Amino acid sequence: MCSLTLYPSNWLYNAGVIGLLRVLESVRKDLVLLSDDGAIKGIENEIVDLLEKHTNVPRESPLDKLCDWHWHYVKTSFEWNYGSISDLVRDILRRAEHSTNRSQFKKQLQHKDSKSKDIQIAYEDQTIDFSYINEKIEEVWRHTFGRNSQYTVEEAISKLIEVIKPKKYAYIYRKAVGYLFSQGGFYQNLYNPNWFGDLKKFIEFFTSAKVFNSISSSTSVCGFCSQSKFKVEPVDATRMSFLFPVFSKFPNAYWQNNETLATQICSLCKFIIVHHHLALTRLSDGSEIFINAPSFQVMWYLNKFAREVLGPASSEEMRSKRNILAMSVIEYATKIQATLGVWTGMNIEVVSKRGGEIEFFSLPYEVIQLLADRRIASLLSQIGEFSVLNLVLAQDFSRLLELGYRLLRIGLKTVGEWGKSERDFVNQTLRLEKNKQHPARVADQLFQLSALIEEKRQRRETYERSCIF
Repeated sequence: MCSLTLYPSNWLYNAGVIGLLRVLESVRKDLVLLSDDGAIKGIENEIVDLLEKHTNVPRESPLDKLCDWHWHYVKTSFEWNYGSISDLVRDILRRAEHSTNRSQFKKQLQHKDSKSKDIQIAYEDQTIDFSYINEKIEEVWRHTFGRNSQYTVEEAISKLIEVIKPKKYAYIYRKAVGYLFSQGGFYQNLYNPNWFGDLKKFIEFFTSAKVFNSISSSTSVCGFCSQSKFKVEPVDATRMSFLFPVFSKFPNAYWQNNETLATQICSLCKFIIVHHHLALTRLSDGSEIFINAPSFQVMWYLNKFAREVLGPASSEEMRSKRNILAMSVIEYATKIQATLGVWTGMNIEVVSKRGGEIEFFSLPYEVIQLLADRRIASLLSQIGEFSVLNLVLAQDFSRLLELGYRLLRIGLKTVGEWGKSERDFVNQTLRLEKNKQHPARVADQLFQLSALIEEKRQRRETYERSCIF
């Protein structure tokens, strides 16, 4: 096999690569593939190992027949969508508690087919069936929501977690595969739903031989990686309908109204794209975001910090796509022992996905340059106020000084000396209690921030003038 280097391409492909790295991280715990030049080199051996070795899978028959990739792909997908088993059970029980149609929630916990038959997971003659779990779920449900209820919701949650625990790995596998490939899932029809319970079929469907399929006689080029190293085929719209529109209905969705320019895909890229959901960060407003950049290294860290910073994503400000991007750049600049470097001169954007709608948000080059300065990023992080961040994003730098002067005047007084208008101003401008108690300190930080921004701007203007002459 020739040496394989992955280069950033369109956002969907990029998200697939980042998702693949998450699976690799789940297995290996360390990533050494990220390169300073933005590419990923030498990944083919890692993918082959993932698809062929059984070094990090549950020691539980028949799940021990899974390869590293197969187990960690479904495990990471389960965690991405549901969190832990405890999170899943708690969420379903809490929603059922306030619903009039509780049977639908019970079905979400059980593993049964469309005919209400118990599901099995098998590998040749080795099987796991969910009949006992399904019966116990039925029993706990009846004792919680029946006429003569015996359990509180909290008690039911604990009991259901214990019911699932003995077969938790099989439960995770079946739940994740169903979520990913069922009707309405991310990759519906890509993998036959009739095979969900057959571990051998799942293993054989994703193999290194299929991912690195030999070059076909066709001269077609993949629309994603722009290569023809591996077998290139048209995208099957019935299998990728969630990702690609039907050409007959949306011809203008394709470059130059030419379907083949966008829907030719090689075997490797098809494998990469089934990881794209793992790169998305869910927000509390129901949307999902991916931070796209011209470097896989930058994308890896920005999206990782986005997941950490936006964990609960509870505050209204954190729902702003512009703020999300800004905070991620700040986190990258302050926590990683490097700046964004040359990549700050290129486009970094948030891809926001809600249902079938996709939007793109980006920051101006000048703003990215400021946020990527570690001193500026550190000050913004210390201040921690979105009102201040928004002034920087809007490039309204004169307001930073005005805000600083007003807070300084208030801060020179004791809290007991503040008038109503001064107290209202502090409460409306500053959200963090530590800042409300010390407005003079915030003023000092704002003056430092303004000075650093002005210094950065002057240096840039001097450099630009020197380039002209």
